[in-house]
Amino acid sequence: MAITKPLVFTNIGIADADGSNAVFYPLHVSESATVTVTPTTDTLDNGQSLGAFYDISFEAVSFNTNLYSDARVYTNTSAEPTLATIIFSGTTGAQTLNIGDVFINGSRAFDGNRTGTVISGTARGVDVNALIALT
Repeated sequence: MAITKPLVFTNIGIADADGSNAVFYPLHVSESATVTVTPTTDTLDNGQSLGAFYDISFEAVSFNTNLYSDARVYTNTSAEPTLATIIFSGTTGAQTLNIGDVFINGSRAFDGNRTGTVISGTARGVDVNALIALT
C-alpha cells in the first residue's frame, strides 16, 4: 500500500504558464497555504451521479514583499492578467504541488504587526490530475 506524502511547504513559487522561469518566495505564513479540490457531479436519468468536473482553489499568505511585485501576480485590475503556474514547494520528503495555467490574484494583507500578500486563484477541469501535478 502506498503512503501519501505530507503537505509541508517551504516556499511558494510563481512560474510562467508552462512552468518555466520559476521564482521562489520564502516567508509564507505557516499553515496558511490551502489547496482545495471540489468535485461536481451530474445526476443521471436513473438517479445515479457521475463526476462532471473539478474545481481547484488555492490561497496562501506571504510576508515576502517581492511576491506582490511579481508581474505574474494580478494586483492591478487595469493591467492585463497573465496565466501562470503556482508551485507549493514541499520540504524534504513532502509533496510539491504545481497548478498550471491559472490567474494568480494578489492583494495586501494587514495581519498583526506585518504587511503581507494574499495570493489566490481557481481552476476548473475534468481531470484533477491534469490540474494539479504532484512531485
